[in-house]
Amino acid sequence: MIHSLLDTTQVISILEIEGVPFEVCIEALATHDRSKNQLTVELRAFLRAEKHDHIGEISTPSWLPAAHSVTEHVSSEEAHAVAADVLASWRQKVAGCLPK
Repeated sequence: MIHSLLDTTQVISILEIEGVPFEVCIEALATHDRSKNQLTVELRAFLRAEKHDHIGEISTPSWLPAAHSVTEHVSSEEAHAVAADVLASWRQKVAGCLPK
């Protein structure tokens, strides 16, 4: 049986690109298959427009890391903590890619 552990989108920064503010977002969807002791975390990063005339529009510039999946073999007791660690690592990786 597969259980959902984490489904989150977090804003980690605000960037101005050509004078327009964008939220830098990370997203994680984590599930755990108890029969296989397998944790899967789907990760992505994107920019989300803040201006009302573009609200909800998202883009993924080339300087952001590509979406990917992390799979770990962990017990159900460890799954939530490991998913949180994967998300924290993803947050750091994306933050390290932000233009200065």
